[in-house]
Amino acid sequence: MITKKNMIIPIFDYKLTVLIFDKWEELRGIIPDEEIDVEARAITISKHGASLVAVNAKCGGSIVHEAEHIKNNLWIHIGYNPQKDNDEVDAYLVAYIYNKIVDVYYKHLGSKGALARDTF
Repeated sequence: MITKKNMIIPIFDYKLTVLIFDKWEELRGIIPDEEIDVEARAITISKHGASLVAVNAKCGGSIVHEAEHIKNNLWIHIGYNPQKDNDEVDAYLVAYIYNKIVDVYYKHLGSKGALARDTF
């Protein structure tokens, strides 16, 4: 089963699609064929001002990892160079993205009536 949500990250007008999946094979036809051959706990694919993130329901610990990739791709998209001596903007954005993915993650788990064991 896949739980999916499309959203826009405000201010930046950046599109984000979140997928929480139970089995890697469920992503066939959703992610590029060249990505489907190597199973992963999670994946982020970014292009044209948008990111798609897919996270295995058993690997919630991967969410913050993927949020970091999304943040970096959003910065590239808008042409922002993060400041080395002040990472507050980065931290707030990662927290925002993380929370948006977690909302979908818990919706997915709730729809199954059980909590998944988190593996790293």
